[in-house]
Amino acid sequence: PVALAHMCRNGRQYRRQAPFCAPVRTVEEPCIWGGIFQHHYGHFLIESMQSLYAFRQHPERRIVWRNATKESITPWQHTLFHLTGCDRNGYEFVNEATLFKDILFPVPGLMCDVWLTQEQADAFAVCDVAVQPGKKIWISRSHVNSDNLVFTNELELEDMLASRGWIIFHPEEHSVEEQLETMGSGEVVMGCIGSAFHSLLLLKHPGSRYIVINRMNGESEAHNLQFDLIARARTDNYYVWEPPKHDAPALYRRKTHHSWPWYAFDLEAIRQELDRRDDFRGDMTGCPGMTAIRDRAAVNAVGKPILFHLKV
Repeated sequence: PVALAHMCRNGRQYRRQAPFCAPVRTVEEPCIWGGIFQHHYGHFLIESMQSLYAFRQHPERRIVWRNATKESITPWQHTLFHLTGCDRNGYEFVNEATLFKDILFPVPGLMCDVWLTQEQADAFAVCDVAVQPGKKIWISRSHVNSDNLVFTNELELEDMLASRGWIIFHPEEHSVEEQLETMGSGEVVMGCIGSAFHSLLLLKHPGSRYIVINRMNGESEAHNLQFDLIARARTDNYYVWEPPKHDAPALYRRKTHHSWPWYAFDLEAIRQELDRRDDFRGDMTGCPGMTAIRDRAAVNAVGKPILFHLKV
């Protein structure tokens, strides 16, 4: 078994390896292992592209992923391949026992919730966007069909922000290029934590102030170590906010995450903080619940650094 062929999260092997069987296909071309091919934007960036630094170092090698086909590559994934220089000589997908005559298994430059190397961060930095003074962006999750929503009155918060001149932006409704332009051009970019903030990886020199609202607390908090690692690799002007809120009745019955609470934003308290701090463009000192990334301690335990199950 090849340990580096396994997908890992939190420093641990995510699934057990399938039993060995004789190969039914042979690939002669030199290749490099990419891992599992994810179709979720955030997981694609941090897991399917976890060895981007090595892809860039070995452009002569064809990238190999599993659990997908060439036809399943989406337009936004093609865009990310193009931006990061991975659209070079085709790809290989493993969906059956395959023998590779020459394949490289790199150590991931990014392991979810464990590390992000400088080489990997540099490989991702491909997009330069200038900040537009006065531009205020709210990264909305109100159109996302997700079971991960926690706040029941995000639409009311958006109405209040829009009345103050904030742009309400729905990332999933725009191209990757438009998302990066928006994420990098706001003087202030604020929103509930989610995969949209993984896009900071792709910005070379982000000059925005990022305010990321946490959805959960404790060891299961939504703003997990991966977001901290990405933020620290890119900017000091990044804050994690536990906003004024209170418990609220459930909007609906969740399919998963049944134990997660429901909250409502305290809109009046948020309005007062916006008034005091020039819509968060001013001094953030003393803002309740606001923690600068440089002062933030990682709160989720990752267990032992690496743990593989090599027996099948």
